[in-house]
Amino acid sequence: MTTIPTVRAQLRSDAFRAADGPPAWLTAQVRPAGSFGRGDVRRLQRLLDALSASASVVVLDLAAARLRSPRVAAVIDDAARRLEATGGCLLCLNADPESAARLSRCCHAVVMPPG
Repeated sequence: MTTIPTVRAQLRSDAFRAADGPPAWLTAQVRPAGSFGRGDVRRLQRLLDALSASASVVVLDLAAARLRSPRVAAVIDDAARRLEATGGCLLCLNADPESAARLSRCCHAVVMPPG
């Protein structure tokens, strides 16, 4: 039986394999706005699932967002783990201090301070 992560990894490797040159990279930039709590986890998870299945790098610009739930940070880190497993990266930028504190427990997402 083939697992979903295995299928995603195969899709990503096929997508990056160029017919006549080096692999192509896709970068997605997401700019959420507003306050993200427990009720927003599913929407963010669906978006990051789709992006982690096809993008090489996902940039999450949090300048206009606040992460109120630890579950939101866990969803971000899970997407980062999937990207990392296939050679990609999830980068979080411009997090306010509260959001940065929630993201500080992430093992896979790269969190850059504002500035």
